[in-house]
Amino acid sequence: MPKSKPTLTLKLNLLKPQGNPEKLPVKLIHWLLSSGRYIFVLVNGLVLAAFVARFALDADLASRKEAIEEQIPYIESLQPYEILIRETQLKLSTIDSIKKSSPDWSLVLKKIADQTPTSVKITSINMEKSIGSAMIHITGQTQINTDLTNFISGLKEDNTFSNVNLTSIGLEQEVIKFTIDASAKLMNLGEKSI
Repeated sequence: MPKSKPTLTLKLNLLKPQGNPEKLPVKLIHWLLSSGRYIFVLVNGLVLAAFVARFALDADLASRKEAIEEQIPYIESLQPYEILIRETQLKLSTIDSIKKSSPDWSLVLKKIADQTPTSVKITSINMEKSIGSAMIHITGQTQINTDLTNFISGLKEDNTFSNVNLTSIGLEQEVIKFTIDASAKLMNLGEKSI
């Protein structure tokens, strides 16, 4: 019979330490000597890089500060122009706000002229601006009473005018003298740009 080969058996007991376990301070010293020195070198390299970058950034900051200080006299020489530009902008904004808040008087006068018959002679027109509207006081004369009626009805039909009233009327030497009060709506007059 052939001889059987002896089997190799190995028995390991992983739970039982085979020597004295290393103490924590010893493990720490081994780790510092092996891996810690690389970390130490890396940190020192970062510190040196920050130190060199500090000098480079300080030099860049100083050069920019010098460039700014060189521009200060030029900028200060432009101060009168800045004041003039600001004053002009203030004037333009004031003009724009006044134009937007006041009625277009030429449009109001044109609307009145469009409604005025040829025989009606307007002697005076007074206009006052109030909140949201303009008060108009028209004084005139005519020899034909139907033209006066047409004039008043024409003003009443126009969308620009409201509260059109004949406040006084009189007859002197065959001439009818009258006074009309009306208000013009500012919202319907539109806005004109500068």
